[in-house]
Parts: sequence; structure tokens; C-alpha cells
Amino acid sequence: MSNNLDKRKSLDKKGGALAILIAILWSANPLAAKIGLEDAPIFRLGFMRFALGIFVVVAWGIYTKQSFKISKKSLIPLAISSLVVPIQFAFHLFGQDQTTASHGVIMIVTFPLWAAMFSHFYNKNDRLNKIRVFGLSLAFLGIVVLFWESFNNNFIEYLIGDALILISALILGARLVYVSHITQGINKIHVVLFETVFGFSSFFIISMLFENKEFVFTQSLIISLFYLGIIIAGFGLILQTHVLKTYLPGKVTFFNLFQPILGVFFAWMLLSEEPGIELVISILLVFIGSYFALKK
Repeated sequence: MSNNLDKRKSLDKKGGALAILIAILWSANPLAAKIGLEDAPIFRLGFMRFALGIFVVVAWGIYTKQSFKISKKSLIPLAISSLVVPIQFAFHLFGQDQTTASHGVIMIVTFPLWAAMFSHFYNKNDRLNKIRVFGLSLAFLGIVVLFWESFNNNFIEYLIGDALILISALILGARLVYVSHITQGINKIHVVLFETVFGFSSFFIISMLFENKEFVFTQSLIISLFYLGIIIAGFGLILQTHVLKTYLPGKVTFFNLFQPILGVFFAWMLLSEEPGIELVISILLVFIGSYFALKK
């Protein structure tokens, strides 16, 4: 892809607002998944989620008069970005099975750090400097503080699971930088459509082969699927891909460090899981880190 196609720009107020909106949407994703998994097995929930996502993407493409014609030269980049999704998910799934939820949160939320690092080497206009590195480190420290008590217990016991989720985070960070790159020459709707179709196909096959658990469409499952499918796999992925196409990924992905904090807040509001003083300390560290990480 030639450099003259690259129209990405540095983060502005609009881009920052959109990135924060994405972080807010994704922060409630684990909560919605937790609710849905009470009534449906994981891969069945997954393929239903992607089925709804496909519906939204196609409807949005028709509404905005997008062309669904895909050129031959786009097939390989689209296939790579789509294939990475289940691979990254597999590492996360198997890792989470061998560690705790708090360990998993800390490991997976490193993906903005990996994205910033990959973007530093991949995009000449998105370089890291000492101030940005300090800001990123301080913000991540805020996440560690939030989950330190549970993370500090049995660290060695969960080392393998933590390592697998860390690999998942690395893959996710690399994928976001790659998507930001390929969308400079490929319609963003094509990227999201490929990801949702491939996600649906792979999850459907796995579910049919290995999942026998019966389920019913309870009210909570329907609400969960609406959020996971319509909001996240549909409009959420469209919005995320638009932001990655428009702005340099190193700073855009940084806002995802707010996800665990927002997740704890939503759990407090909806599930009455009261946070402690560590939430206040975490918020302060993330906000101070943000100031430095987003400096030019």
C-alpha cells in the first residue's frame, strides 16, 4: 500500500471523544457476556452475537450506500485481519480458563501498550517518546492498583494462564495497528463484514461440534445479545474501524485503558459490587498518565 493513501491524522477533540465512547461501550462488554453466559454456552453466544453484527453491518452499508464489491488485492489483507480474531480469542479463552478474572483483566488490558509499541515502529508519525512512555506506564500502573489485591495472590499458580492472555493482548494490539493500516486502501465496511462473517462461521462450526447444552431465550439473554451483537459486534466495530482508519492508532487505542475502571463502575451500579479506595487511586493514576501519554 503506497504511503500517499495514508490520510490518518493525529488525535483531535473529535477523535478523543469517539475513542472515549468506544472505551465506554467495550467496558460493559464483559458484563453483558457474563449475563449471556448464564443462559447460553460460550460459542453459541458468540455466533449469535456475530449474526446480529452481520445484520447491522449489512444494513449500515446499504443505508450509507457502500459498495460491497471486494477487489482481489483486498482479499489477503482482509483474510489476515479476520483470521487473527479467532486466534486471539482462543488464546484469551484458554488463558482465562487457567487464571482468575482479575489476572485476566490486567493481562488483556496491556493491548493498548502493545498497539502503541507496534505503531511506533510501523508509523513514522506515531512515534513514542519518553513522556508518552511515562504516561502509558503510569496509566497501566493505575490498572494494576485496581486489581492488585487479587492479582498478588497465587501469581505463580496462574502464570501459564496469564502468559496466554498476555499473548492474546499482544495479538490484539498488533491487529488494531494492522486494521488501521489496511483501511487506508480498503473500505472499512469490508473489514468489519469479513471479521463478523468469519467470526460467525468459526463460532458456529465449533458450537455445532462441541456444544450440546440446551438453552432458551430468556429476557436476560435477549438483552445480552442486543448489547453484544447490535451495539458491540455491529455499531461498535464499525465505529472502532472508522476511528482506526481516521487517526493514528497509538493514541486512539490508549483510551481502552479506561475500560477496567468503567467496568468496575458498571458492576457497582448494576450488580452492587462495591469498589474500594483502590478505584479512586486507579482513576487518578490513569488520568494523570493520560495527560502525559497523549502529549505530542
